Amino acid sequence: MENYENNQPEDKPINDENEIKTYLLETSKWGKFLAIVGYVGIAILAILALCVVVGFTTRGIRTNEDSRMRFFGILYLVIAFVYYFPVNFLYKFAIQMREGLESDNKQSVTSGFQNLKSLFRFIGIVTIVILSIYAFLLIIVLPLSLLVAK
Repeated sequence: MENYENNQPEDKPINDENEIKTYLLETSKWGKFLAIVGYVGIAILAILALCVVVGFTTRGIRTNEDSRMRFFGILYLVIAFVYYFPVNFLYKFAIQMREGLESDNKQSVTSGFQNLKSLFRFIGIVTIVILSIYAFLLIIVLPLSLLVAK
């Protein structure tokens, strides 16, 4: 990637800025749509999780199934909380990019790209965490489960 950037002539201007603006405007529209769908998904997930937690908490009988269902309800609340951040970054990117391109405001476009960078960084960190969990499960838990099974 660095070699590609270094091989480009520095004084070469971008000839077709209108095409770039068109692509970025379309990207911001789709980003806004996906962010709104993400917000709706977060709301539905949080409402369902709260219903599960409250529903199994208010029952008079306590069983292991109730504890598991409350655990999954709380887990879904945590997932909804974590999912909020990438959706919010995407929404901010879409709004700031569109504002900046329509008003030729370089600061707003820069802020939009900063939010896009934050979105990619967040997704990258979550990916690393998930891959680490998978590696842990393969290296530690799988051999232990095979030993216990014998």
